[in-house]
Amino acid sequence: MDYEQIVQELIDEHAASPVDILGAGNSDGERRYLQMLRGSYVRTVSDVDRLCCRLKTGGRLLEIGSYLGCVSFALKKLGYSVSALDIPEFHNSPSLRAAYDRHAVPFCGVNLRHGRLPYESEEFDMAIMCEVIEHLNFNPLPTIMEINRILKVGGYLLLGTPNQSRLANRLKAMAGRSFHNPIEDFFAQLGNNGNMIVGLHWREYTLDEMVELLEEMGFKVTERYYYQDWNHSSSANIFLRLGQRIASLIPSFRTFQVLVAKKKCACDRKFTFTEANS
Repeated sequence: MDYEQIVQELIDEHAASPVDILGAGNSDGERRYLQMLRGSYVRTVSDVDRLCCRLKTGGRLLEIGSYLGCVSFALKKLGYSVSALDIPEFHNSPSLRAAYDRHAVPFCGVNLRHGRLPYESEEFDMAIMCEVIEHLNFNPLPTIMEINRILKVGGYLLLGTPNQSRLANRLKAMAGRSFHNPIEDFFAQLGNNGNMIVGLHWREYTLDEMVELLEEMGFKVTERYYYQDWNHSSSANIFLRLGQRIASLIPSFRTFQVLVAKKKCACDRKFTFTEANS
């Protein structure tokens, strides 16, 4: 299966029919973003297709944080039953909803902070949540519990996220510099002239932290790996690029990480919510 071709065709389709999701004149930025993450999308679609071969219950998929729909649309082209969700501000975009309609992918707007997902318990065989959890500016445990609820027992969660322990972060920390978003991004997020509404990484995780988080919430991690996406991280400087290649030989120095977790049992933890913690 030529996953690269499928993903590139969808990126080209976006270039031909721009979305401009927030009406901020940022369609060129969206196209560049899709192209930058092309390798990540290809890897995700490939992983999902491989994992679905193991499922005995079918292939009903939910993508959480689907954004411009590249992964969802690719999986739909592969014949899967796909649903997608993202924040209400994105769902409010008529051009984005039209794109999901063209690909016959049900799409809804959900603020994960507000708890319950609009799906039945054990409705899905797999949930996909890539480049999302690091953007949550609230405790992620209720969201993980909801993902557990809507998955069938034996269903998979595919979770991809930046690796907090990547080499670039370690070097910044050793130099006494922050590896978080710069302060100027706080102002950009609250501005109205760009698409920074969910652009900040509020909390990144190490691979071991992600394993602990999922295994405390009714999942068993069955696969875990680091990867380097050169479209996303290569420098124009030839010497720096060579250094990145050498450093990537150490897995924990790589930029991204992926976990596959299987739902082994329901999770019904009793959480206490207050104005201060939610």
